[in-house]
Amino acid sequence: MNTPSILRRSATLAIVSLIAVSCASGSDETSSSQAPSTSDPVVATDPEVATTAADSTATSTPADAPAPEATTSPSAVSTSTTTPGPLPEPSIELYDVGEFEQPVNITSRPFDGRIFVIEQDGRVIAVDDLSNATVLDITDMTSADAERGLLGLAFHPERDLAYVNFTDNNGNTSVAEFEIDPDSAVFDEDSYREVLTVSQPFSNHNGGNIAFGPDGLLYIGMGDGGSAGDPNRSALDLSEQLGKILRIDPLPNGDEQYSVPADNPFVGVDGADAAIWSIGLRNPWRFSFDPVTGDLWIADVGQNAVEEINWAPAVDRLDAGRGENFGWSAFEGNDRFNDDQPIDGHTPPVYVYRHDEGRCSVSGGVRYRGESIPDLAGWYVFGDFCTGEIWALDPNAPADAPRVVDLGQLSGLSSIAQGPERELYAVSNAGTIARFSTAN
Repeated sequence: MNTPSILRRSATLAIVSLIAVSCASGSDETSSSQAPSTSDPVVATDPEVATTAADSTATSTPADAPAPEATTSPSAVSTSTTTPGPLPEPSIELYDVGEFEQPVNITSRPFDGRIFVIEQDGRVIAVDDLSNATVLDITDMTSADAERGLLGLAFHPERDLAYVNFTDNNGNTSVAEFEIDPDSAVFDEDSYREVLTVSQPFSNHNGGNIAFGPDGLLYIGMGDGGSAGDPNRSALDLSEQLGKILRIDPLPNGDEQYSVPADNPFVGVDGADAAIWSIGLRNPWRFSFDPVTGDLWIADVGQNAVEEINWAPAVDRLDAGRGENFGWSAFEGNDRFNDDQPIDGHTPPVYVYRHDEGRCSVSGGVRYRGESIPDLAGWYVFGDFCTGEIWALDPNAPADAPRVVDLGQLSGLSSIAQGPERELYAVSNAGTIARFSTAN
């Protein structure tokens, strides 16, 4: 395979953030400690992450390091949405958009050419080529503390409403609604309405991603509650919202703050929480819907050894992930994990990689459907937080021979996200946001 032309970034990883801790955090003490400034060295006091974090600090990943060796289960790959033959090999460069305070993700809203930068300490910044404007500031309601803070943002597809996912000052997950100005997208902070709150038993594994699906409903990624090893066995427990993806209509319904769609898979199941859509997730830090097919892609952060990508194909652009069991904590990737958890009926990951060469935590992930980089079309793009490596996965490759190519590197990579016109951005929690472009 020819090595693609890339723009390499060699900045040394110099922070501990929510992603590094979420990859394999074990104790609540580690997760709740204050994240150091970007000038501090990587510190990992938890025995599960200490070796990985130390390795990633001691030597940065060589520029010619290979993509991670992967394994996958043949049953994990559906051919329902693929096309014959391999995708063309992409060649990309990353161009800086700007520097921000601990950004964790970006998103866009319909008919708005700006990107919206989510800063972990509680701000949303609207950015275009000419200006930056703070459209939301809830720094009094949350704080950037390890894996806590403002973690997700989604704009309603049809109304002048926005939803945020943050950990409140008690450490619990809160999904809240704001009215926004239709032109400026400035949030009306007086319109704040709590939609959903989930109690968090530990400080880590908060998930944080929210997104509207092709059906116009809100999907919420919930981690398993934290500590290490799913100690409360929440991820496969249908009575718990932790370790799941939830699906709700976030608009108020009578006296209820939100409503549960009647076709959710566990509606009417005795003892099950009706808001649950998918189960068996450890920390689905980032998930996304393919805007063309409606397929659901989940980058689920692993425990000690394995990072995984889950792919749930849709039927007629709907139902992706409905009732799926992605295996945690019966499995970490394809490895058996908690022996007391059932193995039947789980959907194995479409791709996994192991914690070698300093890798520690998957940062997902979008299937590229923009127009500015034709050779990247159809690839699923993701990366690793500790090394900053960015890769593209070819969904058309045979299940027993996954194909991954190296796209570049961005230190402290927290997210690969889709902006206006379906173009891709790489987000570093160290401060940088960069846009993908075709290599010259």
